[in-house]
Amino acid sequence: MVIDYKTLGLKCGLEIHQQLATHKLFCDDPSALRNDRPDFTVTRELRPMAGETGQIDIAAAFEKTKQKHYIYEGYNNTTCLVELDEEPPHQINSEALDIAFTVAKMLHCKFPDTVQVMRKTVVDGSNTSAFQRTALIAFSGFIETSLGKVRIATVCLEEDAARRIAETPDSVTYRLDRLGIPLIEIATEPDIHTPEQARECAEKLGMLLRSTGKVMRGIGTIRQDLNVSISSHPRIEIKGVQELRHMPEIVVKEIERQQAVIKTGEKLLPHVRNVKEDLTTKFLRPMPGAARMYPETDHPLIVLDGKYIAGLKLPESFENKEKRFLKLGLSQDLAKQIVRDEKLGLFETFAKKFSNTNKNIIASTLLSIENEVKRKLGKEIIFTDKQFEVAFELLNKNKITKESLLDIFVKIAEGIPASEAAKSFEKLSDAQLKVEVQKLRGQFKDVPADKLAGVIIGKLRGRAEPRKIIELLK
Repeated sequence: MVIDYKTLGLKCGLEIHQQLATHKLFCDDPSALRNDRPDFTVTRELRPMAGETGQIDIAAAFEKTKQKHYIYEGYNNTTCLVELDEEPPHQINSEALDIAFTVAKMLHCKFPDTVQVMRKTVVDGSNTSAFQRTALIAFSGFIETSLGKVRIATVCLEEDAARRIAETPDSVTYRLDRLGIPLIEIATEPDIHTPEQARECAEKLGMLLRSTGKVMRGIGTIRQDLNVSISSHPRIEIKGVQELRHMPEIVVKEIERQQAVIKTGEKLLPHVRNVKEDLTTKFLRPMPGAARMYPETDHPLIVLDGKYIAGLKLPESFENKEKRFLKLGLSQDLAKQIVRDEKLGLFETFAKKFSNTNKNIIASTLLSIENEVKRKLGKEIIFTDKQFEVAFELLNKNKITKESLLDIFVKIAEGIPASEAAKSFEKLSDAQLKVEVQKLRGQFKDVPADKLAGVIIGKLRGRAEPRKIIELLK
């Protein structure tokens, strides 16, 4: 059945939260998550404060009713007093500001004359201070989609929350490694007309962010929230949208839930919900309002200079990268894949450095070698930049063949250093190859002529190009 979303009165918007690849926002601690044992813990209780309106935010008041205490885990060498709320914030991270302003400029936004850091009341324990520091840096932009423009309401720069580790009926344990990581928040207007357009918009915003080369990659580094409503139902904010491919189904299920609840005639209030495993949602808390915001008095105002904004250089778009990679000789499929992959920067570095190596080999190896090794060994493996570099260096100097790459990386995965792993697959010289082919021709003289080439290619796998072996046999 085709759903008429216009008749339903569907209104949908997105909030994208992306961690930036730099140190923390209000101190110099590294933005790195740790899994080793923490050095200390601190236990606290939090209480809501009145915002600028003089009222306590409804969502904050709701969290307080849970009567929980919070345990914070930290490290002596990567957790400072700012994260423990025992020291005022340091000067805001200038690199994070540059990245955020660049993204806003890419989104065609307008900029305020002055940026003020604000406090947003948060008493679920995810911030030791009971508030999150956030700053509006731009507004009134847009992004193009196949169904037209989606307006960008705001672009904010804020600190990420602490990482939830464990929970009991009366306590929650958080780790302070994530608290303070710079986070850019992009909020759209409710201009999204279909569930598929929501996915498309989220994908385009994600690509735009990645094109800066300044954002973190991996699970949890980018998070999407959905705002959804239909006629006669107030706005619902949906947290925990992890995978873009599930976004259309989450929107459809929320529409069905709203249709069902409208029929009951019960009083409907805006609120926040969480995505469950089956992609339906459950109540989380009331919708927060303006009462949760008040100025951060421990940080000075940031006065914007028009020349600074005008001087920000925009990164190359993914579309232009694809065109450039095609000119390098990359296939269309590989060009499209590599610009969307986290190894994009590595590809560009190696493509420039190893001029004698076919760019398709570099791209396909970066994209697929880890999965191929996993199929061979049955275990997950992530190769380092240096291991890739050693292999491509040997290939570039014509010391190994492209056919040997998989075998070399299998040996690396087994714990053999890259340079040592490659020694077993050193490329044969033309003279050496001629000798080896003659030797194997005699050894396999009873093999039919039409199968001999395959046998010899298999025996010399990785040490000679199949094309040369076939030429010698002819």
